[in-house]
Amino acid sequence: MPPFSIVVAADQTSGIGLGGDLPWRLRKDMAHFLRLTSTVPRHGSQNDTAIAPAADFSTQTDHGVQRINACIMGRKTWESIPKKFRPLSGRFNVIVSHDPHYLAGEPEQLDPMVVSATSFEAALDLVQSLQASSGPAISDRPSIQIERVFLIGGSQLYSEGIESKECKYIFLTRIHATVECDAFFPEINGSEYTLLSAEEARSVLEEYTQQILETTAVEEGRYSYEYTVYRRN
Repeated sequence: MPPFSIVVAADQTSGIGLGGDLPWRLRKDMAHFLRLTSTVPRHGSQNDTAIAPAADFSTQTDHGVQRINACIMGRKTWESIPKKFRPLSGRFNVIVSHDPHYLAGEPEQLDPMVVSATSFEAALDLVQSLQASSGPAISDRPSIQIERVFLIGGSQLYSEGIESKECKYIFLTRIHATVECDAFFPEINGSEYTLLSAEEARSVLEEYTQQILETTAVEEGRYSYEYTVYRRN
C-alpha cells in the first residue's frame, strides 16, 4: 500500500462540511490546496527540497511518461466539486464509490485522468500500480507515473485514512472559528500523530509546494486560519 497524506480544512470543532458542501469560501486556501496537491517533486524525488519558481507546480514529463500526483476522494466529495472545476486539473482523480459502474455514461468516463474504485484500499492499490510504472496500468490511459498521493475527503474516507499506517502527514487548515457543520473530521490521536511547530510545518509545506511561505497564518475576509501539519509518529 503506498504512503499518502490527508488534506483537509476544519473549524475549531473539526467541522468540515454542511449539506454536502464547504461551509466557507476561502480563495487563498483553495489556491494553497491546488499548489499542495499539484506540485510534483522535482527529478521524481519525494525528498527534493529545492524551491521551484512559483508557477512551476504542474505535472512533469520524463521520457514520454507524465509524472502526476493523485487525489483520492469519495463520491460525495467528487460531486461537491462544481462541474466546471472537475476533474481536478493537473491531478489523477480517483473516485471511491461502491458502485463499480459509477462513471458509466458520464463525460468523465472518457477522461484519462479520472478513474473509480470500489473501496479506499482498491484506490490505493490502483495508485500503487501506477507509481513505479513506465507505462499505463489501465487500458486506454496515457503513460503516467504517480508521485504523491493525497486523500481529500470525505468524512468516511478520512476515518479510514487516518487509521492507516501509510498516512504520512495530515495537512490541516485550521479555521479559527466555529461554523455550522454536519460533517466532521475524526479526532487526531496524539499518540499516533504529532502536531508540528509552525516552523516545522512551514518547512514541510515548502518542500511539498516548492514555494517559500512567509507565514502559515492567513487572514481572509472574516476568517483567520492557519496551515498546520501533523506527522505520523
